[in-house]
Order: sequence, then structure tokens, then C-alpha cells
Amino acid sequence: MTKDQRDGLLYLLLAAGGFAFMPTLAKTIYAYSTFEPIDISLWRFIFAVPLIWALVWMRGRAQPVKSKSPLPVRNIMLMGVVFSLASLTAFWGLERLPASTFIVLFYTYPAIVVILSSFLGEPIKRMAWVALAMALFGVILTVPDFMTVGALDMVGVGFAFANAIVAAIYYLMSKRILAGVKSVFSASAYMMFGTLCVLLLLIPIRGIQFPNNIETLLSLLTIAVVCTVMPIFATNQGIQKVGASQASLISTAEPVMSMVVAMVLLGEIILPIQWLGAAFIVGSVILLQVRPARKVNVVTDPI
Repeated sequence: MTKDQRDGLLYLLLAAGGFAFMPTLAKTIYAYSTFEPIDISLWRFIFAVPLIWALVWMRGRAQPVKSKSPLPVRNIMLMGVVFSLASLTAFWGLERLPASTFIVLFYTYPAIVVILSSFLGEPIKRMAWVALAMALFGVILTVPDFMTVGALDMVGVGFAFANAIVAAIYYLMSKRILAGVKSVFSASAYMMFGTLCVLLLLIPIRGIQFPNNIETLLSLLTIAVVCTVMPIFATNQGIQKVGASQASLISTAEPVMSMVVAMVLLGEIILPIQWLGAAFIVGSVILLQVRPARKVNVVTDPI
């Protein structure tokens, strides 16, 4: 395993761990407020954007970054627009589908990333296709009620697949737009600002709810730090280290981490079949780190 592979794996597992707390924290908010998913999306960025800009300012004072070329701000903010679309399609999909069904449909996005990457000329190893199959099978096993949900709302299915497509586009955009960018931290801040701008446009349409108790406020602040600032930066950094295809496959560890968080913090019971699914997902991540020993790979974006 190269240094970039190791660093990328750690960044992406850190991101998955941060995103994994989102369902549990969202359940806390729902229990203490009348917030809907779109309200959580709005407030997470209202809190997160000033926070990440404060961190960028402090980081710049402590370690000034000397960059020969300016950040591609317009393209980075366009990434934020795409990220907001991912948030909105997730909201509309979750309104119409059970969460377990949505998760399985959404986690087709690593396959979309791999397929689009191959069309864009990125070399995809045979091992990556095997890892992809293992990961998708593992995701299905971690949500065992997926096959027993009854008739599906096809509009909800459409939103779930739209969410997967948007997520795939984001991964590919991140790899290309942030290539060569010295300060991924600053780039992530601009991206999140672009997301917030889009979400703020929804306020005149549907209004805004304010957190009216300490439990909701603390949960929103935790989401802003743990589930937004940290994982978005880590995701963007990880994509630069290992490439869009491999990063999307490693991200399938998120359902496993969400499952463990729910077990530890909410006392949910984990079935044996879910542990089996977790084993498939972890196995796919390990498989991605296996590199052939008999030839040197000089491609800068290995898969």
C-alpha cells in the first residue's frame, strides 16, 4: 500500500465515520422538534459554513499557504450546488421511501462512479469490479428489511437514483476540480458556501424553523461539526489521494458504521445477516488495498 493509498483510506474512513452519526443525531432532533430533513440540511450548513471559514482563517494565520495559482472558486462553488442537489434529492426520496430501501438504492452510486470513470478513460482494475460487487451485496445485507417493504413508490425510487447519480457526479467533479489545489480546506469552505446559498433560496418558498430547545440546538451543532465540516473536508482530501472510483467504494463503509453507532447509542439490535453484510463491505475495502506485486503502477490515480 502506497502512502497516498493509506492516507486516502484513513481520510475516507474518517469521513464515513462522521457521516455515520447523522441518522442517530437526526432521530434525536425528530424526537425533540418538528424539524423535517430539509430543515436539518439548512441548519447544518448555517452552522457549518461560518465554522469552516473560521478554521480556514486560523489555519491561514498559523500556516500560510503559498499557492502559485488561485483557487478555481466558480467551479468549487458549482460543486456546492451539486452537493445541495444531493441533499435535496435525498430529502425528497426519504419522504417517499423507507430509509432501508433508500440506502440500498443510493449506494448504487459507487457503481455509477466506476462506470463513468471507465468512460472518462480512467483505468479500472478487475479487482475493483469484484470489490464493487462485494460492497453492493454487503449493503443489501445490512438492511435486511429491504426485500419486505411492499410496493415501492416509483417517484421515490426515481429520487433515490437521482441522489446516487448526483453523488457520483460530485465525486468525479471533486477529483478533477480540486486536482492540484494546495488548500483542500479552503476549497471545502467555498464548496459548503455554495451549498448554503442554494439552501437559503428555499426559505422564501417554505419558510424556516428555528431550534427551540437545547437538545435540538446541540444536535444541530454536532451535525455541523462531526457530520459536515470534518467529513466533507476528509472526503475531498481522500478523493485526491485515491481517485473517485476507489473513494466511492471505500465510502460503502458508512452503512456499517451507522449500524454500529445505532447499536451503541440507541441500543438497536443488529441481526447476524447484518454482520455478514458488514463483513462483505469491510472485505471489499480490504480488497481495494491489495496491489499486484510484480509490476509497478505509475498511474497517479490507482484503482
